[in-house]
Amino acid sequence: MGSRTGASLIAASVLFALLLAVPGILADPDTLWQIRTGEWILQHHAIPHADPFSYTAAGQHWFAHEWLAETLMGLANQAGGSRGVMVLTATAAGLTAGLLLFHLRRFMALLPAVMVLLLAIANCAGSLLARPHVLAWPCLELWCAGLVLARARGTKPAWWLLPVMTLWVNLHGSFLVGLLLPLAFLAEAAIEAGANWRKPATDWALFTAAAWVAALLNPDTLSGLLFPFRLLGMPNLDWIGEWQPSDFSAFRPLELTILLLLGAGLLGRLTVPPLRLLMLLGLVHQALRHWRHDQLLGLLGALLLAEAIGRLAPPEPTRRPPWAVLPAGAALLAAIALTVRFALPLEREPGAGVLATLAALPAGLREQPVLNDYGFGAYLIAHGERPFIDSRADLYGGAFLGRFRAITELKPGALAAALDEFHVAWTIFPPDAPILLSLDQQPGWHRLRTDPAAVVHVRDDMPSR
Repeated sequence: MGSRTGASLIAASVLFALLLAVPGILADPDTLWQIRTGEWILQHHAIPHADPFSYTAAGQHWFAHEWLAETLMGLANQAGGSRGVMVLTATAAGLTAGLLLFHLRRFMALLPAVMVLLLAIANCAGSLLARPHVLAWPCLELWCAGLVLARARGTKPAWWLLPVMTLWVNLHGSFLVGLLLPLAFLAEAAIEAGANWRKPATDWALFTAAAWVAALLNPDTLSGLLFPFRLLGMPNLDWIGEWQPSDFSAFRPLELTILLLLGAGLLGRLTVPPLRLLMLLGLVHQALRHWRHDQLLGLLGALLLAEAIGRLAPPEPTRRPPWAVLPAGAALLAAIALTVRFALPLEREPGAGVLATLAALPAGLREQPVLNDYGFGAYLIAHGERPFIDSRADLYGGAFLGRFRAITELKPGALAAALDEFHVAWTIFPPDAPILLSLDQQPGWHRLRTDPAAVVHVRDDMPSR
Protein backbone atom coordinates (compact mmCIF):
# COMPACT_ATOMS: atom_id res chain seq x y z
CA MET A 1 0.00 0.00 0.00
CA GLY A 2 1.36 3.44 -0.96
CA SER A 3 1.83 6.39 1.32
CA ARG A 4 -1.16 8.22 -0.15
CA THR A 5 -3.62 5.51 0.77
CA GLY A 6 -2.04 4.78 4.14
CA ALA A 7 -2.05 8.42 5.24
CA SER A 8 -5.64 8.80 4.06
CA LEU A 9 -6.76 5.82 6.14
CA ILE A 10 -5.11 7.29 9.21
CA ALA A 11 -6.77 10.68 8.61
CA ALA A 12 -10.17 9.03 8.21
CA SER A 13 -9.74 6.90 11.35
CA VAL A 14 -8.49 9.77 13.50
CA LEU A 15 -11.42 12.05 12.66
CA PHE A 16 -13.84 9.13 13.06
CA ALA A 17 -12.44 8.37 16.52
CA LEU A 18 -12.42 12.03 17.58
CA LEU A 19 -16.04 12.58 16.62
CA LEU A 20 -17.19 9.51 18.51
CA ALA A 21 -15.73 11.13 21.62
CA VAL A 22 -17.63 14.39 21.06
CA PRO A 23 -21.35 14.12 21.95
CA GLY A 24 -21.62 17.75 20.83
CA ILE A 25 -22.22 16.53 17.29
CA LEU A 26 -25.73 15.69 18.55
CA ALA A 27 -26.26 19.21 19.91
CA ASP A 28 -28.35 20.56 17.03
CA PRO A 29 -32.07 20.00 17.75
CA ASP A 30 -32.73 19.67 14.01
CA THR A 31 -31.19 16.21 14.27
CA LEU A 32 -34.28 15.06 16.18
CA TRP A 33 -36.88 16.01 13.58
CA GLN A 34 -34.65 14.68 10.81
CA ILE A 35 -34.44 11.33 12.60
CA ARG A 36 -38.22 11.43 13.06
CA THR A 37 -38.66 12.10 9.33
CA GLY A 38 -36.45 9.13 8.51
CA GLU A 39 -38.48 6.92 10.83
CA TRP A 40 -41.70 8.19 9.22
CA ILE A 41 -40.31 7.18 5.82
CA LEU A 42 -39.34 3.75 7.10
CA GLN A 43 -42.72 3.26 8.75
CA HIS A 44 -44.83 4.37 5.77
CA HIS A 45 -42.50 3.15 2.99
CA ALA A 46 -42.99 6.53 1.33
CA ILE A 47 -41.56 10.02 1.29
CA PRO A 48 -43.85 12.66 2.82
CA HIS A 49 -45.27 15.14 0.30
CA ALA A 50 -47.39 16.92 2.93
CA ASP A 51 -46.44 18.11 6.40
CA PRO A 52 -47.08 15.31 8.94
CA PHE A 53 -45.74 17.09 12.02
CA SER A 54 -46.93 20.66 12.70
CA TYR A 55 -50.44 22.01 13.29
CA THR A 56 -50.02 25.41 11.63
CA ALA A 57 -48.97 23.83 8.31
CA ALA A 58 -50.58 20.38 8.68
CA GLY A 59 -51.30 18.84 5.29
CA GLN A 60 -49.52 21.65 3.45
CA HIS A 61 -47.21 20.59 0.61
CA TRP A 62 -43.79 19.65 1.93
CA PHE A 63 -41.28 17.38 0.27
CA ALA A 64 -38.50 15.93 2.42
CA HIS A 65 -35.72 16.92 0.03
CA GLU A 66 -33.07 15.33 2.30
CA TRP A 67 -35.08 12.11 2.42
CA LEU A 68 -32.16 9.73 1.82
CA ALA A 69 -29.99 11.25 4.54
CA GLU A 70 -32.95 11.28 6.93
CA THR A 71 -33.71 7.64 6.15
CA LEU A 72 -30.11 6.72 6.95
CA MET A 73 -30.39 8.70 10.20
CA GLY A 74 -33.61 6.89 11.04
CA LEU A 75 -31.99 3.52 10.41
CA ALA A 76 -28.95 4.46 12.49
CA ASN A 77 -31.18 5.57 15.36
CA GLN A 78 -33.18 2.35 15.24
CA ALA A 79 -29.97 0.31 15.21
CA GLY A 80 -28.03 2.12 17.92
CA GLY A 81 -29.97 5.11 19.23
CA SER A 82 -28.02 8.35 19.57
CA ARG A 83 -24.76 6.39 19.40
CA GLY A 84 -25.80 4.93 16.05
CA VAL A 85 -26.41 8.43 14.69
CA MET A 86 -22.99 9.49 16.00
CA VAL A 87 -21.35 6.55 14.22
CA LEU A 88 -23.10 7.41 10.95
CA THR A 89 -21.99 11.05 11.17
CA ALA A 90 -18.43 10.20 12.19
CA THR A 91 -18.17 7.71 9.31
CA ALA A 92 -19.22 10.32 6.74
CA ALA A 93 -16.86 12.96 8.17
CA GLY A 94 -13.96 10.52 8.44
CA LEU A 95 -14.49 9.28 4.90
CA THR A 96 -14.48 12.88 3.68
CA ALA A 97 -11.19 13.63 5.47
CA GLY A 98 -9.58 10.50 4.04
CA LEU A 99 -10.74 11.24 0.50
CA LEU A 100 -9.63 14.87 0.72
CA LEU A 101 -6.13 13.96 1.90
CA PHE A 102 -5.89 11.27 -0.79
CA HIS A 103 -6.71 13.77 -3.53
CA LEU A 104 -4.53 16.54 -2.07
CA ARG A 105 -1.58 14.12 -2.11
CA ARG A 106 -1.94 13.86 -5.89
CA PHE A 107 -0.76 17.45 -6.04
CA MET A 108 1.48 18.09 -3.01
CA ALA A 109 3.81 16.62 -0.41
CA LEU A 110 2.48 15.00 2.74
CA LEU A 111 3.19 17.80 5.24
CA PRO A 112 1.49 20.61 3.28
CA ALA A 113 -1.36 18.24 2.40
CA VAL A 114 -1.96 17.51 6.09
CA MET A 115 -1.82 21.24 6.90
CA VAL A 116 -4.36 22.02 4.19
CA LEU A 117 -6.56 19.18 5.43
CA LEU A 118 -6.43 20.49 9.01
CA LEU A 119 -7.40 23.98 7.86
CA ALA A 120 -10.24 22.55 5.77
CA ILE A 121 -11.58 20.50 8.70
CA ALA A 122 -11.22 23.51 11.01
CA ASN A 123 -13.50 25.49 8.69
CA CYS A 124 -15.95 22.59 8.85
CA ALA A 125 -15.83 22.34 12.64
CA GLY A 126 -18.86 24.57 13.24
CA SER A 127 -20.89 22.35 10.91
CA LEU A 128 -19.72 19.01 12.34
CA LEU A 129 -23.19 18.01 13.46
CA ALA A 130 -25.38 14.96 12.99
CA ARG A 131 -27.26 16.45 10.07
CA PRO A 132 -27.70 15.61 6.38
CA HIS A 133 -25.05 18.05 5.10
CA VAL A 134 -22.31 15.96 6.74
CA LEU A 135 -23.65 12.79 5.11
CA ALA A 136 -23.36 14.62 1.78
CA TRP A 137 -19.72 15.64 2.33
CA PRO A 138 -18.23 12.50 0.71
CA CYS A 139 -20.28 13.25 -2.43
CA LEU A 140 -19.14 16.89 -2.39
CA GLU A 141 -15.50 15.81 -2.09
CA LEU A 142 -15.65 13.09 -4.73
CA TRP A 143 -17.50 15.29 -7.21
CA CYS A 144 -15.34 18.39 -6.79
CA ALA A 145 -12.09 16.41 -6.68
CA GLY A 146 -13.09 14.65 -9.91
CA LEU A 147 -13.65 18.00 -11.64
CA VAL A 148 -10.41 19.50 -10.33
CA LEU A 149 -8.42 16.44 -11.41
CA ALA A 150 -9.98 16.58 -14.88
CA ARG A 151 -8.92 20.20 -15.25
CA ALA A 152 -5.40 19.44 -14.00
CA ARG A 153 -5.05 16.69 -16.62
CA GLY A 154 -6.66 18.72 -19.37
CA THR A 155 -9.32 16.06 -19.92
CA LYS A 156 -13.11 15.94 -19.67
CA PRO A 157 -14.66 14.81 -16.39
CA ALA A 158 -15.24 11.10 -15.85
CA TRP A 159 -18.78 9.92 -16.52
CA TRP A 160 -18.72 7.76 -13.37
CA LEU A 161 -19.15 11.01 -11.41
CA LEU A 162 -22.77 11.31 -12.54
CA PRO A 163 -24.14 8.73 -10.05
CA VAL A 164 -22.38 10.75 -7.33
CA MET A 165 -24.53 13.74 -8.30
CA THR A 166 -27.70 11.62 -8.20
CA LEU A 167 -26.77 10.41 -4.72
CA TRP A 168 -25.89 13.96 -3.61
CA VAL A 169 -29.17 15.52 -4.75
CA ASN A 170 -31.09 13.06 -2.58
CA LEU A 171 -28.93 13.74 0.48
CA HIS A 172 -28.71 17.52 0.77
CA GLY A 173 -29.36 20.78 -1.06
CA SER A 174 -25.64 21.59 -1.28
CA PHE A 175 -25.68 19.71 -4.60
CA LEU A 176 -26.30 23.11 -6.21
CA VAL A 177 -22.63 24.03 -5.88
CA GLY A 178 -21.78 20.81 -7.68
CA LEU A 179 -24.01 21.79 -10.60
CA LEU A 180 -22.55 25.28 -10.87
CA LEU A 181 -18.89 24.25 -10.63
CA PRO A 182 -18.69 22.55 -14.08
CA LEU A 183 -19.92 25.79 -15.68
CA ALA A 184 -16.98 27.66 -14.18
CA PHE A 185 -14.54 24.96 -15.29
CA LEU A 186 -16.10 25.00 -18.77
CA ALA A 187 -15.20 28.68 -19.08
CA GLU A 188 -11.73 28.07 -17.63
CA ALA A 189 -11.04 25.20 -20.06
CA ALA A 190 -12.23 27.23 -23.05
CA ILE A 191 -10.09 30.25 -22.12
CA GLU A 192 -7.02 28.08 -21.54
CA ALA A 193 -7.47 26.34 -24.92
CA GLY A 194 -7.50 29.66 -26.80
CA ALA A 195 -8.25 29.18 -30.48
CA ASN A 196 -8.88 25.46 -29.87
CA TRP A 197 -11.68 26.13 -27.38
CA ARG A 198 -14.44 24.19 -29.14
CA LYS A 199 -13.37 20.68 -28.11
CA PRO A 200 -12.91 21.28 -24.35
CA ALA A 201 -15.96 23.54 -24.26
CA THR A 202 -18.08 20.85 -25.91
CA ASP A 203 -16.78 18.13 -23.56
CA TRP A 204 -17.52 20.18 -20.47
CA ALA A 205 -20.88 21.36 -21.81
CA LEU A 206 -22.00 17.78 -22.42
CA PHE A 207 -20.89 16.74 -18.94
CA THR A 208 -22.62 19.75 -17.39
CA ALA A 209 -25.87 18.94 -19.18
CA ALA A 210 -25.60 15.32 -18.07
CA ALA A 211 -25.02 16.46 -14.49
CA TRP A 212 -28.24 18.49 -14.48
CA VAL A 213 -30.10 15.49 -15.87
CA ALA A 214 -28.57 13.29 -13.16
CA ALA A 215 -29.81 15.79 -10.56
CA LEU A 216 -33.35 15.31 -11.86
CA LEU A 217 -33.24 11.73 -10.59
CA ASN A 218 -34.88 12.54 -7.28
CA PRO A 219 -38.46 11.78 -6.15
CA ASP A 220 -39.51 15.42 -6.63
CA THR A 221 -37.79 15.66 -10.07
CA LEU A 222 -37.75 19.28 -11.30
CA SER A 223 -39.05 20.71 -8.03
CA GLY A 224 -36.29 18.85 -6.18
CA LEU A 225 -33.71 20.27 -8.57
CA LEU A 226 -35.02 23.82 -8.10
CA PHE A 227 -35.42 23.56 -4.32
CA PRO A 228 -32.13 25.35 -3.42
CA PHE A 229 -33.08 28.30 -5.65
CA ARG A 230 -36.47 28.63 -3.95
CA LEU A 231 -34.94 28.40 -0.48
CA LEU A 232 -32.25 30.99 -1.18
CA GLY A 233 -34.89 33.38 -2.50
CA MET A 234 -37.02 33.24 0.66
CA PRO A 235 -37.45 36.46 2.66
CA ASN A 236 -36.53 36.47 6.36
CA LEU A 237 -34.06 33.63 5.86
CA ASP A 238 -31.25 35.70 7.37
CA TRP A 239 -33.15 35.71 10.68
CA ILE A 240 -32.29 32.01 11.11
CA GLY A 241 -29.01 31.45 12.94
CA GLU A 242 -27.15 29.36 10.37
CA TRP A 243 -28.07 31.78 7.59
CA GLN A 244 -26.71 34.82 9.42
CA PRO A 245 -23.44 36.55 8.45
CA SER A 246 -20.14 35.47 9.94
CA ASP A 247 -19.31 36.95 13.33
CA PHE A 248 -15.67 37.83 13.97
CA SER A 249 -16.09 39.01 17.56
CA ALA A 250 -14.29 35.77 18.52
CA PHE A 251 -11.57 33.96 16.57
CA ARG A 252 -12.78 31.60 13.87
CA PRO A 253 -10.87 29.42 11.39
CA LEU A 254 -12.44 31.47 8.59
CA GLU A 255 -10.43 34.50 9.76
CA LEU A 256 -7.16 32.54 9.64
CA THR A 257 -8.05 31.16 6.20
CA ILE A 258 -8.71 34.60 4.74
CA LEU A 259 -5.51 36.02 6.27
CA LEU A 260 -3.43 33.12 4.90
CA LEU A 261 -4.92 33.56 1.44
CA LEU A 262 -4.23 37.30 1.53
CA GLY A 263 -0.68 36.80 2.76
CA ALA A 264 0.16 34.13 0.18
CA GLY A 265 -1.31 36.23 -2.60
CA LEU A 266 0.40 39.47 -1.61
CA LEU A 267 3.76 37.73 -1.29
CA GLY A 268 3.29 36.28 -4.77
CA ARG A 269 3.76 32.75 -3.46
CA LEU A 270 0.39 31.47 -4.59
CA THR A 271 -0.91 32.15 -8.08
CA VAL A 272 -4.10 30.80 -9.60
CA PRO A 273 -5.86 31.46 -12.93
CA PRO A 274 -8.33 34.37 -12.92
CA LEU A 275 -11.45 32.19 -13.03
CA ARG A 276 -10.13 29.97 -10.25
CA LEU A 277 -9.57 33.13 -8.21
CA LEU A 278 -13.17 34.20 -8.88
CA MET A 279 -14.39 30.81 -7.64
CA LEU A 280 -12.40 31.23 -4.42
CA LEU A 281 -13.65 34.77 -3.94
CA GLY A 282 -17.20 33.50 -4.44
CA LEU A 283 -16.66 30.91 -1.69
CA VAL A 284 -15.22 33.56 0.64
CA HIS A 285 -18.19 35.82 -0.11
CA GLN A 286 -20.68 33.08 0.72
CA ALA A 287 -18.82 32.21 3.94
CA LEU A 288 -18.93 35.85 5.01
CA ARG A 289 -22.60 36.17 4.08
CA HIS A 290 -23.76 32.93 5.73
CA TRP A 291 -21.55 31.25 8.32
CA ARG A 292 -22.92 27.83 7.35
CA HIS A 293 -20.88 28.10 4.13
CA ASP A 294 -17.52 27.98 5.94
CA GLN A 295 -17.61 24.26 5.21
CA LEU A 296 -17.75 24.87 1.46
CA LEU A 297 -14.75 27.19 1.63
CA GLY A 298 -12.86 24.58 3.65
CA LEU A 299 -13.54 21.53 1.49
CA LEU A 300 -13.89 23.00 -1.98
CA GLY A 301 -11.33 25.77 -1.42
CA ALA A 302 -8.70 23.17 -0.53
CA LEU A 303 -9.26 21.39 -3.84
CA LEU A 304 -9.33 24.56 -5.91
CA LEU A 305 -5.93 25.58 -4.49
CA ALA A 306 -4.35 22.10 -4.53
CA GLU A 307 -2.60 22.48 -7.89
CA ALA A 308 -1.18 25.90 -7.01
CA ILE A 309 0.12 24.69 -3.62
CA GLY A 310 1.55 21.61 -5.32
CA ARG A 311 3.76 23.78 -7.50
CA LEU A 312 5.41 25.02 -4.29
CA ALA A 313 5.62 21.60 -2.61
CA PRO A 314 5.31 18.78 -5.18
CA PRO A 315 4.51 15.24 -3.97
CA GLU A 316 7.35 12.94 -2.93
CA PRO A 317 8.00 9.62 -4.67
CA THR A 318 5.61 6.92 -3.47
CA ARG A 319 7.10 4.70 -0.76
CA ARG A 320 5.71 1.48 0.64
CA PRO A 321 7.30 1.11 4.08
CA PRO A 322 6.30 2.00 6.72
CA TRP A 323 2.86 2.66 5.25
CA ALA A 324 2.07 -1.03 4.74
CA VAL A 325 1.16 -1.41 8.43
CA LEU A 326 -1.19 1.59 8.48
CA PRO A 327 -4.42 -0.13 7.34
CA ALA A 328 -4.26 -2.43 10.38
CA GLY A 329 -3.47 0.51 12.66
CA ALA A 330 -6.32 2.58 11.22
CA ALA A 331 -8.78 -0.31 11.60
CA LEU A 332 -7.64 -0.88 15.20
CA LEU A 333 -8.09 2.81 16.07
CA ALA A 334 -11.59 2.85 14.59
CA ALA A 335 -12.52 -0.38 16.37
CA ILE A 336 -11.31 0.91 19.74
CA ALA A 337 -13.22 4.18 19.30
CA LEU A 338 -16.37 2.30 18.34
CA THR A 339 -16.08 -0.06 21.31
CA VAL A 340 -15.53 2.77 23.78
CA ARG A 341 -18.44 4.77 22.39
CA PHE A 342 -20.91 1.92 22.95
CA ALA A 343 -19.36 0.88 26.25
CA LEU A 344 -19.61 4.30 27.88
CA PRO A 345 -22.93 6.08 28.38
CA LEU A 346 -23.58 9.44 26.78
CA GLU A 347 -23.21 12.14 29.41
CA ARG A 348 -26.48 13.69 28.29
CA GLU A 349 -28.90 12.70 25.57
CA PRO A 350 -29.60 15.50 23.06
CA GLY A 351 -32.38 17.84 24.19
CA ALA A 352 -32.78 16.00 27.49
CA GLY A 353 -33.72 19.13 29.40
CA VAL A 354 -36.50 20.30 27.09
CA LEU A 355 -37.77 16.76 26.59
CA ALA A 356 -37.95 16.31 30.38
CA THR A 357 -40.04 19.48 30.64
CA LEU A 358 -42.41 18.19 27.96
CA ALA A 359 -42.73 14.83 29.68
CA ALA A 360 -43.71 16.55 32.92
CA LEU A 361 -46.64 18.41 31.34
CA PRO A 362 -50.21 17.02 31.51
CA ALA A 363 -50.98 14.88 28.47
CA GLY A 364 -54.18 16.80 27.85
CA LEU A 365 -52.26 20.07 27.72
CA ARG A 366 -49.66 18.76 25.28
CA GLU A 367 -52.43 17.87 22.85
CA GLN A 368 -53.53 21.53 22.68
CA PRO A 369 -52.07 24.12 20.25
CA VAL A 370 -48.71 25.49 21.40
CA LEU A 371 -46.63 28.56 20.63
CA ASN A 372 -43.01 27.44 20.79
CA ASP A 373 -39.50 28.72 20.31
CA TYR A 374 -38.14 28.21 16.78
CA GLY A 375 -35.40 25.89 18.07
CA PHE A 376 -37.84 23.90 20.23
CA GLY A 377 -39.94 22.70 17.31
CA ALA A 378 -37.70 19.68 16.82
CA TYR A 379 -38.08 18.66 20.47
CA LEU A 380 -41.86 18.81 20.16
CA ILE A 381 -41.80 16.66 17.01
CA ALA A 382 -39.48 14.14 18.67
CA HIS A 383 -41.75 13.98 21.72
CA GLY A 384 -44.90 13.48 19.61
CA GLU A 385 -46.39 16.98 19.87
CA ARG A 386 -47.29 19.26 16.97
CA PRO A 387 -45.29 22.53 17.00
CA PHE A 388 -46.36 26.00 15.97
CA ILE A 389 -43.09 26.27 14.02
CA ASP A 390 -39.86 24.33 13.56
CA SER A 391 -36.73 24.75 11.47
CA ARG A 392 -38.24 23.54 8.19
CA ALA A 393 -38.18 27.08 6.81
CA ASP A 394 -39.04 25.84 3.32
CA LEU A 395 -42.36 24.50 4.65
CA TYR A 396 -43.50 27.62 6.49
CA GLY A 397 -42.29 30.15 3.94
CA GLY A 398 -40.90 33.65 4.31
CA ALA A 399 -44.21 35.30 5.25
CA PHE A 400 -44.83 32.96 8.19
CA LEU A 401 -41.21 33.31 9.31
CA GLY A 402 -41.70 37.06 9.25
CA ARG A 403 -44.81 36.77 11.36
CA PHE A 404 -43.11 34.55 13.92
CA ARG A 405 -40.18 36.95 13.98
CA ALA A 406 -42.60 39.78 14.79
CA ILE A 407 -44.04 37.71 17.65
CA THR A 408 -40.67 36.92 19.24
CA GLU A 409 -39.35 40.45 18.69
CA LEU A 410 -42.45 41.77 20.51
CA LYS A 411 -43.93 43.84 17.68
CA PRO A 412 -47.08 45.54 19.02
CA GLY A 413 -50.12 43.25 18.88
CA ALA A 414 -48.27 40.34 17.20
CA LEU A 415 -48.27 38.05 20.23
CA ALA A 416 -51.91 38.63 21.24
CA ALA A 417 -53.08 38.17 17.64
CA ALA A 418 -51.25 34.84 17.29
CA LEU A 419 -52.51 33.52 20.64
CA ASP A 420 -56.07 34.32 19.59
CA GLU A 421 -55.95 33.23 15.94
CA PHE A 422 -54.30 29.86 16.57
CA HIS A 423 -56.19 29.18 19.84
CA VAL A 424 -52.88 28.71 21.63
CA ALA A 425 -53.27 26.95 24.99
CA TRP A 426 -49.64 26.88 26.13
CA THR A 427 -46.19 28.17 25.21
CA ILE A 428 -42.64 26.93 25.67
CA PHE A 429 -39.51 29.06 25.31
CA PRO A 430 -35.93 29.13 26.66
CA PRO A 431 -35.45 30.81 30.06
CA ASP A 432 -33.64 33.78 28.46
CA ALA A 433 -36.25 34.47 25.74
CA PRO A 434 -37.42 38.13 25.78
CA ILE A 435 -40.99 37.01 25.03
CA LEU A 436 -41.33 35.52 28.54
CA LEU A 437 -41.83 38.92 30.16
CA SER A 438 -44.70 39.65 27.76
CA LEU A 439 -46.26 36.27 28.51
CA ASP A 440 -45.94 36.94 32.25
CA GLN A 441 -47.96 40.13 31.72
CA GLN A 442 -50.45 38.64 29.24
CA PRO A 443 -54.02 38.77 30.65
CA GLY A 444 -55.46 35.31 31.22
CA TRP A 445 -52.07 33.60 31.25
CA HIS A 446 -49.72 32.36 33.96
CA ARG A 447 -46.36 30.63 34.24
CA LEU A 448 -46.76 26.90 34.80
CA ARG A 449 -43.14 25.66 34.88
CA THR A 450 -39.74 27.29 35.10
CA ASP A 451 -37.09 24.67 34.38
CA PRO A 452 -33.38 25.15 33.60
CA ALA A 453 -33.98 24.38 29.91
CA ALA A 454 -37.48 25.74 29.28
CA VAL A 455 -40.30 27.89 30.63
CA VAL A 456 -43.96 26.98 30.08
CA HIS A 457 -46.92 29.36 30.20
CA VAL A 458 -50.56 28.25 30.03
CA ARG A 459 -53.94 29.90 29.75
CA ASP A 460 -55.68 30.29 33.08
CA ASP A 461 -58.48 27.93 31.99
CA MET A 462 -56.12 25.05 31.11
CA PRO A 463 -55.42 22.15 33.50
CA SER A 464 -52.18 22.38 35.48
CA ARG A 465 -52.02 18.67 36.32
